[in-house]
Amino acid sequence: MDGVHDLAGVQGFGKVPHTVNADIGPTFHADWEHLPYSLFFLGVAELGAFSVDEVRYVVERMEPRHYMMTPYYERYAIGVATLMVEKGILTHEELEALAGGPFPLSRPAESEGRPARTDTITFEVGQRVRVRDEYVPGHIRMPAYCRGRVGTVTHRTGDQWPFPDAIGHGRNDAGAEPTYHVQFAAEDLFGDDTDAGSVVVDLFEGYLEPAA
Repeated sequence: MDGVHDLAGVQGFGKVPHTVNADIGPTFHADWEHLPYSLFFLGVAELGAFSVDEVRYVVERMEPRHYMMTPYYERYAIGVATLMVEKGILTHEELEALAGGPFPLSRPAESEGRPARTDTITFEVGQRVRVRDEYVPGHIRMPAYCRGRVGTVTHRTGDQWPFPDAIGHGRNDAGAEPTYHVQFAAEDLFGDDTDAGSVVVDLFEGYLEPAA
């Protein structure tokens, strides 16, 4: 899903100031910011009503202008509230009564997602791999900037997780697969206009294929 959330590598926003291993202070900077995460874990862990990837996808479904103007934690409040309405835990009218006014929700899903691949290959550290050149309309955990690019596997996780493109849509055919740290030369991703030497991306096995 090439949505407003996938901004990495997009030009025109200027440089992102950052410091390696910087002390960024407390996790929450306002009294209300813990609430979205509390609702997040209530829905995922306590109620079992939706998955972490469904929360990610519902945030991606926010109206783009609304998304760009909304702080990080507020997006998750909107996302979790939307899922609770979509799952029938409460109605939109009940939500707005509790909020004391209008409460805009994320847009409806326009894709049913896709099942996990059945033709995945296990890769080894040091192996050259290509990110599949796929354009997916629904949830996907593959950044657009590395689509179709070739990199080197530097690590393979020992654990396995459900395929995001399926579980993010509430499907039951997500399977389980490992993820890989894949290192790319920065110029291969962004051209010569980059300050980085290399970029490491964590990618699911189903997003990768052997490099020719």
